Amino acid sequence: MAKLGFLAFAAIILLTGFGSANIPVYAQEGMTQSTDSLDILLEPQWSADSTKFKVSFLEPGTDTIHQHQDYNFVILQDGKEVFNAAEQIGQSAIHNAEGTITVPYKFQQNGDYVVQVLIYGLGLPAIPTDESVEFSVSVTPEFPTGVLVASAAIGIGVIAARRKL
Repeated sequence: MAKLGFLAFAAIILLTGFGSANIPVYAQEGMTQSTDSLDILLEPQWSADSTKFKVSFLEPGTDTIHQHQDYNFVILQDGKEVFNAAEQIGQSAIHNAEGTITVPYKFQQNGDYVVQVLIYGLGLPAIPTDESVEFSVSVTPEFPTGVLVASAAIGIGVIAARRKL
């Protein structure tokens, strides 16, 4: 019985030591939305430290890259702007010549977010437009690895204790 008490104590230590981890995990993969002029492909690249959003501007209905856009990339949480790529560089819009961009962002908290890609002009010289797409993104806590380890330790301890009884 003393062994069972020790195992329970060890499990509590494991849970408090590892169970407080709050590493974000993200499920969304590539997502596509269409405007009147373009298809926008958003491909999040998730890591524990930050996120990179690869945005591809595509000819409608194809995988062909469309070059030269004036755009902005904005992230909202609960309707409030938490990131604005153009403002980060002191501009109202960003010009993209290649047709793809990668935007880094570090989420500060878990929750539901909206990623907006706003398009202000297409081509060179830019033909003004006012188009946008929105993507929903959820940032949720990962089930801590420590809880899994502790659960396994408790299970093994209980089995071992019962076999010796």
